Amino acid sequence: MSHTYSRQWFTTFLGSIDESVVARETAFIVRQIGNAHSVLDVCCGPGRHSAPLAEGRYDVVGLDLDDAALRDARNRASTAAFIRGDMRQLPVAPASMDAVLCMWQSFGHFDADSNAAVLAEMARVLRPRGRLVLDVYHRDFHAARLGERTIERDGARVRERRSMSNDRLRAELTYQDGSSDVFDWQLYVPDELAALAARSGLPLTLACAEFDEQVAASDTHARMQLVLEKTS
Repeated sequence: MSHTYSRQWFTTFLGSIDESVVARETAFIVRQIGNAHSVLDVCCGPGRHSAPLAEGRYDVVGLDLDDAALRDARNRASTAAFIRGDMRQLPVAPASMDAVLCMWQSFGHFDADSNAAVLAEMARVLRPRGRLVLDVYHRDFHAARLGERTIERDGARVRERRSMSNDRLRAELTYQDGSSDVFDWQLYVPDELAALAARSGLPLTLACAEFDEQVAASDTHARMQLVLEKTS
């Protein structure tokens, strides 16, 4: 798997997201990272979270592998810094960040050992008491919803086929112009991901859904938000 997102994917799925959705997600992030100063947005894409955070009181660094997405992010958030890099080897100094974000199922693309190494990298760049916010798919929700469906985005129709092998979800997308994307992730349930993060010194402080601290992460919600805090 290349683990890259085509321009078609960015245009279709991130081209026009309701501002209220981004505002809700950003408000949750702010509540969870509180008085943090420096924020690393891993797999920042076109900067939909980096921009509003940078407009507030945070010094934001966005990281992504996609050059086009980084250009969009720089246009959107002139006060943030954006760098090209791989989440498996973050080009960031140890203990230099107060908070790390990884949003919308950008975690889990690699094999089990590499995914664990990504968490260790995030822990490495966090200062003690720094927080990691992960926004990922809940495995049990998606395991119950396999097969084919048609997704509509601003008049565009995308055919999606989903399958699972053990704990890995494979999603094949076919766009109206005949182009396609294929993605593959290792998915988790909350306890599994919390245990994996704890091995890197990132114990769980919160597991919720819908970007609402009062909504428990469960198999009735497609995504879950885990907040982890570095111990030392």
